[in-house]
Amino acid sequence: MNIKQPTHPQLTTGEVEQFLHKHGVKPTPQRMVIAEYVLNARCHPTADQVFQEVAQQLPVLLSRATVYNTLNTLVQAGAVREVYIEPGPARYDANIDEHHHFVDVKTGRVLDVDIESSVAPSIATEVGSKFKVHHYSVTFFGELEE
Repeated sequence: MNIKQPTHPQLTTGEVEQFLHKHGVKPTPQRMVIAEYVLNARCHPTADQVFQEVAQQLPVLLSRATVYNTLNTLVQAGAVREVYIEPGPARYDANIDEHHHFVDVKTGRVLDVDIESSVAPSIATEVGSKFKVHHYSVTFFGELEE
């Protein structure tokens, strides 16, 4: 099992604007700040974490509703994915490729896990014979040994 952080380079404001256009999302100032944070985040943030990080970056007041609505818009556009690690709020992940997660139970840190295996896809295929599978993710819980 290979636990890794996303390796994509930090996106510039111009690249974030192009990304939003590519996904059919109008790049308002609020959406730009929120998308830039989520796309460059390495932590799978919750909506509240996004709000706390970006609220002071705009010259106008940013509401939690705007953050939630923007994140929902990004999910609906296929630009980010909602991840449910355990009961609690959704987290947002800019890595929309099929992958899994490791949760460090001491710190709450969430890492992407790259598993080179045919097990998860074959299980998804079996489940898919009875259900319509949109995507799949396995979550591992433990302590990160660094």
